[in-house]
Amino acid sequence: MNEQQLIHLAADGDDASINALAQQYVPVVWRLRRQYYVRNFDEDDWLQEGRIAVYRAAKKYQRLRQCSFGTYYRVLLSNQIIDHIRRTQARKRRPEGDILSLDVNDEDTLCNIQTLRASTLDVVHVREQVRIFPAICSAFEGLVFMDLLAGQSPERIALSRQVEVDQVVNATDRCRKKMRDFLQDAA
Repeated sequence: MNEQQLIHLAADGDDASINALAQQYVPVVWRLRRQYYVRNFDEDDWLQEGRIAVYRAAKKYQRLRQCSFGTYYRVLLSNQIIDHIRRTQARKRRPEGDILSLDVNDEDTLCNIQTLRASTLDVVHVREQVRIFPAICSAFEGLVFMDLLAGQSPERIALSRQVEVDQVVNATDRCRKKMRDFLQDAA
């Protein structure tokens, strides 16, 4: 079967054709892998992105464009990877700490994980900041913050304060942002 037939079948969603084209263009995936660093992307993730790009390229490829399918695929996959990087780098989507897989079995890896040890002075400082924090919040945010410190769930807070759970969740988010800014300013 020639490449044009594979492209046509892949565009129709034929798994065997998609896999055949993806296998044919694996070197393109590895070249882009060396070119772009995507955090927490392993080999399988790159191959999956390659298969997705093969399908998308097959759906959109027009032979009349005087561009080979390989070139079209490379550009589409490159743009797809750049979009993925851009999405993961968006400030609101960045994790606040390092991510560790729960499947880690390697003792060396687990031993090399650094733990944060706070000094007594740091603990006293943070406790003082937490004590005065409700004063910079709105009245409702201060109440929600104190209830959270007491270990209450958002649902329980909403019930006891006779408000919607969404209002408590929103107040919690605002408190979290204000606390982060407050601690950074105090540092």
